[in-house]
Amino acid sequence: MSLARWNQAARSRLSRLLVVLLLLVVPSLALAQAAVEPTGTPAAGAAPAAPAAKAGAAAPARGAALPPDSWAGQLEMLSRWVEQRGAAGECAERCYALDRLRITGVVGEGPLQFELSGGVLADGPVAVPLFGPPEHVRIEAVLDDGRPASRREAAPISFEGSHYYLWTAARRFVLRGTLSLGGDLTLLVAGPLNTFEADVTGGSVAEGARLSGLSGAALHFSTEGGEAAQSAGPTVFQLSRAVRVGREIGFEYRLVMRSGTDLGVVRLPLAFGEKVLDVSGASGFRVEGAELVLPTSGRAAEMTISGTLPKVGAFSPDPRSAYEWWLFESDAEHRLTVNGGRQVDAAESPIPRTQATSRLLLVQRGQSVEVKVEPLAGVEVLAAVVREHRRTLVLTERGDLVADDALSYENNGIDYLTYAPGGRPIYLATDGKAQRIMHQGAAAEEVLVPLQTGSHTIQVQSLAQAAVRSIGGTMALPMPSYPLTASRMALTVGLPESVLPVALLGGDRPVWFADAGDALAVAFGFAAAWIAVRPGPAAGRGRVRALRVLGGLVMAGLWFVAPATFVALLVGIATGAAAWLAGRLFRGASRAAAMVVLLVAGGLALLIGLFAISAGRYQGERWDSAYETAAPSAASVRRAKDDDQSKGGGASLAPGGAVLEGVTPVALALPSYARNLHVSRELVTEERAFRPVLVYTTASALVPLALLWLAGVVVLLAAHRAPLTEIYRRASARLARRPEDGAPAA
Repeated sequence: MSLARWNQAARSRLSRLLVVLLLLVVPSLALAQAAVEPTGTPAAGAAPAAPAAKAGAAAPARGAALPPDSWAGQLEMLSRWVEQRGAAGECAERCYALDRLRITGVVGEGPLQFELSGGVLADGPVAVPLFGPPEHVRIEAVLDDGRPASRREAAPISFEGSHYYLWTAARRFVLRGTLSLGGDLTLLVAGPLNTFEADVTGGSVAEGARLSGLSGAALHFSTEGGEAAQSAGPTVFQLSRAVRVGREIGFEYRLVMRSGTDLGVVRLPLAFGEKVLDVSGASGFRVEGAELVLPTSGRAAEMTISGTLPKVGAFSPDPRSAYEWWLFESDAEHRLTVNGGRQVDAAESPIPRTQATSRLLLVQRGQSVEVKVEPLAGVEVLAAVVREHRRTLVLTERGDLVADDALSYENNGIDYLTYAPGGRPIYLATDGKAQRIMHQGAAAEEVLVPLQTGSHTIQVQSLAQAAVRSIGGTMALPMPSYPLTASRMALTVGLPESVLPVALLGGDRPVWFADAGDALAVAFGFAAAWIAVRPGPAAGRGRVRALRVLGGLVMAGLWFVAPATFVALLVGIATGAAAWLAGRLFRGASRAAAMVVLLVAGGLALLIGLFAISAGRYQGERWDSAYETAAPSAASVRRAKDDDQSKGGGASLAPGGAVLEGVTPVALALPSYARNLHVSRELVTEERAFRPVLVYTTASALVPLALLWLAGVVVLLAAHRAPLTEIYRRASARLARRPEDGAPAA
């Protein structure tokens, strides 16, 4: 390369190097100056640095160890500058701005046209709240976000909660469309909105056609009035009421008024006998007759009125209100019944709720609300509860019903209990001590039972009559009644020999004369009859099948008539079948040993079956033994008589064992019974009373069935006459044979 060409190439390389150095030095100086300025002394009167600025100032202090002229220091300052620029573009709260809302159209005649202008303050898309409520407002709109008209589409609008939302990232937008108002023509504006303009015809906006600074506002459109109505009296009269029922009835009214002119003095009628105690938001209020006088100043007023009501009844809105919110509440000791109006979600109440039982109603002008209050009596549930009630009801052959009731209760303050025993009371005892039987009046059937605080027991005996039909039927069993809730009520019905129960209804589960054990016994009886019935080879197949079914019916009837005989016959059939099988399988000494084992096993099975039957019958017949402990002892009866004599009540004797008034009664022993049934019911009240019904038949009505059963037995014996005769002949011949006849000849 020549020297001239080398000099020319060197000059071009030097010029390029100088340009690169210039590009690197100029930004470095700017970044160094930006990094040094925040560390300077602040001017006098400057505001304290924000926490973010302090954090930004601390970063250069940590990086002061890096020389600002080095590449590392310049890169550090460049990264901090980029972070500050990125943080400045973020939005943390209310990243939108709504400027102007204009509504045009005819109120009540189709949808209204609207135009909403605003902008987004963030770098990304933001949910901008529009109008509500969604259940009464329908929106169709197009978003003008700066794009050409040919590329515009329907605005991305959805709802959540009580408002519609627009999802957009446009720095400046205009939303144009239509909105349809339903219900009470109310439009909720979430805002904040700078200005509102309403150029509507056929009606007006109650709050005014030109408004500013709206945030969470409700605009009410009305088809009545117009320009003239805005100048005549208050244009907004919104009254919300709350009625709270407790030991006393209180009320709270919230009144909101706006007008195009000064409101002046407002009079609120006290149509329901309200006694005003306090008014917040108005000074110098007074009551004149049946009106509350509220002096106001300016064109808007909002006040809260509280006090008491004498009673609840029929309520109706003020004639100046298009609609009113009515909130009804009650405490745990009262129950409200509200009829009228339209119930809505209580969370929308403009007055805060205080009870979980609150109900919110929307009442239109001209409608009324009927309210009834029912105090909950503590006597029924809260003060005393019957934990267990056991009743034994015995029916005698003459139709007498002897009832014995044992109650255990928990009392927290009741003095007396009105107890209707379901018959004529003959005995009363509390905690095993006999008490006098007292009535509230001469003609009253209820017994006044004295109650003690805490856990105690009561025993009551009564007599009643029942009509027993000759062939059977149904019988409504008398049960006691009292104004307490019983956790559990158990009934035992004892019946004589001539009355046979079929079913006992009215409990949690019906009780039938047969249960699963009886069904199993009948199944075993049919199986045994199928094995044992063998009339012989001369009988046809159909006759054999019919005889086996008849044998099963005979065995089933035998189980209900004579269970012990049924068990013995069943064990005998099973043992005979096993012996026949052993005779076919074994020979000689093995067959003899098998026969001995089968006889022993059959005997044990017979003993076990008879013991099970006798144990079950003993348990059913000894139910009344549980009540022997509840009956008063001789010492307690003697002590009760001594107390009665000390009070001067035992001087006279009962001639012939008659019943005397004013004398402490004596317990009656329950009559005996042949069979019984048990039924129970959980949670018994006066509204859910326990009314058992007995379905029964009699022994005389079962005579035809018994005759049919005997006829079936005769038919079975006649069908087995030949096999039975052969068995008898073989047994007689074996018994008549002598030992020497079987010995072999010498």
